Amino acid sequence: MQAAITQSDVAREAGVSRGLVSLALADSPRVATETKERIREVAARLGYSRNFGAAALASSRSMLIGVVLPNLRNPYFESLVAAFQAESEARGYTVLTATASGDEARERAMLEHFQTMRVGGLILATPSRPASHYVAIASRLPLVIAGSPYDGGPAHVVHIDEFEAARIAVTHAVDRGYCRVVYLAEDVDSEAAGYRRAAIVAAAEAAGLEVDVMTPVASAEQFGTQAKREPGSVCIFAHNDYLAIDVVSQLRQAGIVPGSDVGIISYDNTFLARHAGFDLTSIDQRPDVQAKLALDAIEALAADSDPSGGDIVVSPQLVVRTSS
Repeated sequence: MQAAITQSDVAREAGVSRGLVSLALADSPRVATETKERIREVAARLGYSRNFGAAALASSRSMLIGVVLPNLRNPYFESLVAAFQAESEARGYTVLTATASGDEARERAMLEHFQTMRVGGLILATPSRPASHYVAIASRLPLVIAGSPYDGGPAHVVHIDEFEAARIAVTHAVDRGYCRVVYLAEDVDSEAAGYRRAAIVAAAEAAGLEVDVMTPVASAEQFGTQAKREPGSVCIFAHNDYLAIDVVSQLRQAGIVPGSDVGIISYDNTFLARHAGFDLTSIDQRPDVQAKLALDAIEALAADSDPSGGDIVVSPQLVVRTSS
């Protein structure tokens, strides 16, 4: 069996020191671009594969980042993890992703596995359990919670400004002439929906609009009837793009035209929102910015320069399409 290629082998072939190989493969700014490319070409040709466990032992710093998602059904989580991967790879990290699937025992097992693997940091996307459940692990590993406002305890929390998002969405609804807002969420009592509901209700009431909070099942007949009676009066705020596409389908089956008879504004600006069949006006949560700030926080926590939890807020953007 052939021995694994080492950094020393790459250094010997490239005619440089092993230390320079290590810096180049970690994408250090201290190494010239041409030298990096030459070393990487030699490493690829020889079949070198970085040993992250050895690198962590040598540097006392793991280059692995663990990410736990609720699920992959909602495409927002796919876009969020893609942003984490891009930002992590740009910094020389590798991302390991797992899904909790709403199962507390599974989430706990995933966190324990990541801890055993000595990851350099953990990112939890919109966890369903309260912050008290994560105090112990946050005391051992840099922990960032991303995707929604949260009482993070010892963890950093990265999320959009929900009240700014609601304000710009409601302002758009007012400009389009809507006089009633209906907020739809599958579970209006969940923590994530609770923050968004409070923000939307506050913004709608401040703008003098009627506002209702409903589940999709309870709402279909009510707002459908008003939309037919008073076209252009109702604007539906869907909790996410995934829910919004179901609403669009239901409206069309009832003979109601989105963007004409009723407005729809959703959240996340995923590929579903951009799809020509839906063309949803949607709040962009800017996952690329969240990813950058999340990695900044992990590195700060790892350096122990900012060990306490903090709230890191991202300004959202409204992307207007034909649904509103």
